[in-house]
Amino acid sequence: MRSLANLLKPYNLEDFLNNNWTNKAVAIKSEGKKDFAHLFSWEKLNHLLNFHELKYPEIRLAVEGKVLDESENENLIKFCQSGATLIINQVHKLIPEIAEFAAEFKAELGYGNQVNAYCSWPEKQGFSSHYDTHEVFILQTDGIKQWYVFADTIKYPLTDQKSSTFSPPETPPYLTCTLHPGDVLYIPRGHWHYAVASDEPSLHLTLGIHCKTGIDLLEWLVGELRQQSEWRQSLPLRTNQDSIDTSVNNLIAQLQGYTNSKNLGEEYSSYLDSLAKPVAKYSLPSQAGFNIFPYGIQTKYRIPKFQRVRISELPDGDGYKIVVGGKEVSLKGVTDKFTENLFSTEFFTGEDVMDWLPDCDWEIDVMPLLSRLVVEGIIFVS
Repeated sequence: MRSLANLLKPYNLEDFLNNNWTNKAVAIKSEGKKDFAHLFSWEKLNHLLNFHELKYPEIRLAVEGKVLDESENENLIKFCQSGATLIINQVHKLIPEIAEFAAEFKAELGYGNQVNAYCSWPEKQGFSSHYDTHEVFILQTDGIKQWYVFADTIKYPLTDQKSSTFSPPETPPYLTCTLHPGDVLYIPRGHWHYAVASDEPSLHLTLGIHCKTGIDLLEWLVGELRQQSEWRQSLPLRTNQDSIDTSVNNLIAQLQGYTNSKNLGEEYSSYLDSLAKPVAKYSLPSQAGFNIFPYGIQTKYRIPKFQRVRISELPDGDGYKIVVGGKEVSLKGVTDKFTENLFSTEFFTGEDVMDWLPDCDWEIDVMPLLSRLVVEGIIFVS
């Protein structure tokens, strides 16, 4: 897990996973070894505000624990002057550097994420104590901010179990820290927290990791069972309790047989991979079917970065199924060498593909194959 290890440096990755992940907050000083200025800065913030028409709730203002109404965005500068925290959601969709950063984490950890940006002003508190329903990494990009983290009051809250419906803990914070540029703070979901900027303006990013839970697994399983008539069938009328008991017990027995006959872990992982979206989805004009071979067999192709790839053999043994970037493609007649090499390097040429498919003809076999992969967005013309 290279990207996570780099984010946590100099804190040891194994120690973090054993002691902190989903369990306990930790503040990590950069010790001058990293900064996040390449991801976000005042210049990038101003670019977003000047050249993107951001709409509520993509852009919001918060004052003393309250998120202001949409109408107040018309007075954005006025509220910033009075100390309101400025929030821009999903900046990973707006800034290429953050998009790649988030995509790398998504590919590595296997779960979706989101990056938000926060601009705070000296000695002002935007949000009152609250918790998030996802894992959070705070990346301090500019200025100084004081953080207070408290124990959880509900273990592993789900997305609909918001902190606004619960009371914060009365115990003191178990972690108090001051973040400087380059510092990182990890806060597990469910752990209450709030922050106050120090004596200068502050910019930070939050990387939220949206892990799946056992409840998510069950919801997916219900979707699978919907395809079976036995589970769609009406339960008996409740005129006789014995008939209800028998029917329910029969369904439970069927469920046990179903789960025992399946590798649900593998199938659920495949399902999650099928939902994944690449950070870069478009490559025109080639994706529209034009200029796919500008240099003939010497044309260079590239694989979009930071994608989880799942390759499995077709049932008839005559090819492979590839699941990548939310797409599923079945390729007939390709070799092991082709599938092994296709995603092992960022760049390759048509000549490389001929080496991977030695028994194939360039015009008859390989050109149609590469054309399909380009049009499907699996590979891009470089």
